[in-house]
Amino acid sequence: MNLRQFPIQSLVRRMGESISGNGEAAAAVAAPPESGLEPLTRRLAREKVTKLALAFLDANSETHLKDLPVESMTDKRRAVIEGREVWNFGSDSFLGLDRDPRLLDAIRQTLPAWGSHNGASRAFSGPAMTDEAEARLARWLGVADTFIFPSVTLANIGLLPAITGRGDLLLVDRESHDSVHQAARLAAAGGATLCELPAATPEALRRAARGHRHRGLVLAIDGVYSMSGRTPPLAELDRAVRELGGMLYVDDAHGTGVVGRRGRGAACEALGGLENVLMVGSLSKAFSCLGAFVTCTPELKAILKIRSSTFIFGGPVPPPYVAAILAACEIIDSPEGDGLLAALHGRIERVQRGLDRLGVTYHTGSSAIVSLVVGDIEKTFNAGRWLFDRGYYVQSATYPAVPIYGGLLRIQVNANHPLEAIDGLLEAIGRMPR
Repeated sequence: MNLRQFPIQSLVRRMGESISGNGEAAAAVAAPPESGLEPLTRRLAREKVTKLALAFLDANSETHLKDLPVESMTDKRRAVIEGREVWNFGSDSFLGLDRDPRLLDAIRQTLPAWGSHNGASRAFSGPAMTDEAEARLARWLGVADTFIFPSVTLANIGLLPAITGRGDLLLVDRESHDSVHQAARLAAAGGATLCELPAATPEALRRAARGHRHRGLVLAIDGVYSMSGRTPPLAELDRAVRELGGMLYVDDAHGTGVVGRRGRGAACEALGGLENVLMVGSLSKAFSCLGAFVTCTPELKAILKIRSSTFIFGGPVPPPYVAAILAACEIIDSPEGDGLLAALHGRIERVQRGLDRLGVTYHTGSSAIVSLVVGDIEKTFNAGRWLFDRGYYVQSATYPAVPIYGGLLRIQVNANHPLEAIDGLLEAIGRMPR
């Protein structure tokens, strides 16, 4: 069941009844304690934020375009959603490798030998090809080693508490991904001193660190902000944090495979290499596979394996997808990959030039994310629905992912978007009510 099928109106009504009550209920003999999930559902629904969100979703059920069932997809970014065929500008398979026959063949050929899962936590055992994939990723990035996790979220939640603890200062950029903030709270629970950086500048970094005695200092930040597509000043921040005796931890999920030479990411592009940072990359966006990795050395990896709870107590990337990671890396780290990157960035520039001609305000950077600035939540939902009804799906990003009056239409450009789709989207944006 998705949000559009969920009986929100009924739940909101029942929630109101349970709060207001009536005289008969008050006079009735106390009923025995309830069991099952209904009491939990009512209690959670009474929470102020949940109550407001449920009511808002109900009021905007025809426009919010959340939790959509996608019925089919094609190689050229056509999708059938809610029975309507649309151009899909909501895919983060930026290089179009999700339909590449070499990745599909790698998965098919590995299934007979390994099955769908290797059946153990990697802390106990794992396919030898995982070590091979980590070594291949390291060669692509020019680092000593990498360490694969099942997802970027699990990487962050396992790594930040593993590298900071009592006596350490952990600074987190306010615009960083939610998984970084969740991981930072776990690190704080383990004894680290946590401070939020209000702005990603060296000056803000120095002010936040001032007055804190620390054993170790880590600044956790995104390489590409997931909502706006912008990149923070990583080179300046790296110099500042190293002057303070600390290091950068960069969640580069949206830069992996997209930004810089051979798609090595925003951190590598800004710093000229990854020897002095921990960079977390995604294997499920431009790679179109499954999982994540962090750059490291063999010595550090051995330590992280005994300190990262999501490695010890989590499952592995299934073998068929490890094989697909190897296939994707061979493509990305090749002249063919250079061609895919060129095609992608040509399309990104086409979108940017078109928006400039239209005089539309937008956020972007060197990533594949271009976000149109709309405004409040209702206006953003209406704009997203307007484009959808004309055959173009983009993501309506609203609070709390962005500021409450900073709603965005988030366009994700792919290397295999036909030019006619891009030009059609721009034409539709030009006609969109402001």
